[in-house]
Amino acid sequence: MRTQFIRRSAAVVAGLALAGGGLGIAGALQANAATTHTTLVSASVAAKSITIKSDKTTAKAWAKVSFTGKTSGIAKNTVVQVQRLENGKWVNFPATTKVTSKSTYSVWVQSGRVGVNKFRVVAANTASAATSVTITK
Repeated sequence: MRTQFIRRSAAVVAGLALAGGGLGIAGALQANAATTHTTLVSASVAAKSITIKSDKTTAKAWAKVSFTGKTSGIAKNTVVQVQRLENGKWVNFPATTKVTSKSTYSVWVQSGRVGVNKFRVVAANTASAATSVTITK
């Protein structure tokens, strides 16, 4: 939206400058608008993201289930917190790890809650999609 405003503003000013015979000013304004657009695109590339993958879709109660994933835009050594969906709310699960220098993480959990358990990970105010693990007796 901001880039559209900048482009429209530059076009209006350029039109006025051309009408007044100031071709040099219009060219400078258009070059400035293009530079601003490039800066905005570069800033959006550094968006934060985190993925999650489970090594099991079904596990016995209290068996270890490993989660691994990749991050983007999240600094090394940032804490990765596992969360479980309980009664419609995401609750911190007692399992954490840290982002590695290769922008990955690995953590495992154990759950005795029989049924479908939905997990996700959160790091730097960024949450992964949920993954489901069915826990059996």
